[in-house]
Amino acid sequence: MAYPKISIIWLNYNSMKILPLVLQSLESIASIDYPSDRYELIVVDNGSTDGSFEEIKGFLERKSSLRRKIVKLDYNLGFAGGNNIGFIARDRESKYVLLLNNDAVLFQEGLRVLVEYAEKHSGVAGLQGVVLKYGSKLIDTAGDYIDELLLTHVLGSNQEYPWILRKPIYVTYVDGCCSLYRVESLLKCTGGKLFINEFFGYGDDNVLGLMLWSCDCRLIAIPEIIASHARGLTFGRGRKSTTSTYLSERNRVALTQITNTRYKHILLLHALRNLITSTLPRTGFSNLAKNRARVIIDGVKLGRRLKNQGVFLDIYKAPLVKIPLRDLRVFFTARRLIKKYFENWAYKNLNLLTIED
Repeated sequence: MAYPKISIIWLNYNSMKILPLVLQSLESIASIDYPSDRYELIVVDNGSTDGSFEEIKGFLERKSSLRRKIVKLDYNLGFAGGNNIGFIARDRESKYVLLLNNDAVLFQEGLRVLVEYAEKHSGVAGLQGVVLKYGSKLIDTAGDYIDELLLTHVLGSNQEYPWILRKPIYVTYVDGCCSLYRVESLLKCTGGKLFINEFFGYGDDNVLGLMLWSCDCRLIAIPEIIASHARGLTFGRGRKSTTSTYLSERNRVALTQITNTRYKHILLLHALRNLITSTLPRTGFSNLAKNRARVIIDGVKLGRRLKNQGVFLDIYKAPLVKIPLRDLRVFFTARRLIKKYFENWAYKNLNLLTIED
């Protein structure tokens, strides 16, 4: 086949603590089974201050045969903004862009497998393969879904590969840790960018998936393994995990304003209920209550601002985890019960989602 041009977008932000893995990720890009003159690496550094950028730059300077562009930002634009900068910097002849996290390692044939499938199926806007958990045979993601309460679910997580996957399947969105997008589809559906900048670090790949489906484009996952991923290292623990919780919950509230989920008001009422129950009579307006109030206020404001900009996502055009009214209570209980509910849904619906080539 004639190999199309690819731009690989790869972000970095203060990654010194995981530098060996980060350099392994870069090495995997330099070693892929794809013609070296048909792909480029675009490194976007989100204003790192820990010395990781200098280490990465030095590593790349020793890879003289690797076509690359390096963009050093003055401050952190997050996953959304950083990838948008990378998309702007792409070679205008690139037919596809591949997103790869700096804690993900691309297998040697991974890119070629994705591209070959995309070239044979022109109606596919984006796709992923199976990504394994770093250092194991367990699945990290085999495709991702969204439900009517705007929660996200990962297919096959912690199952041993190859699990029950045999054929490509439709997914709500492809996982941002390692995913291929058709540039033509992005230009058609998203206004010339990958993500909504304001979402920063959560509500990015899932929202992009909804944007593409709303635009009558399809997203799929194929059953071949393409990469491994050490999930969770980007935001880490402690203060950063507080940031990730805020972003994920704020962005979910924002989505209630720009989607047509039938459970919009239930979702907002549940958020208000959590706010009320965290306000204790003896302690007043606790820090927990303040954080929950901030999530709701900021989320509604962001959603309304996006709505005023004309952003609307028809979630019912996408493969969706539909929740009967009688099952709603499950989604306001323990996370493990939600996970079990999704697993049961996946087993029941996998045949309906399967693509017969």
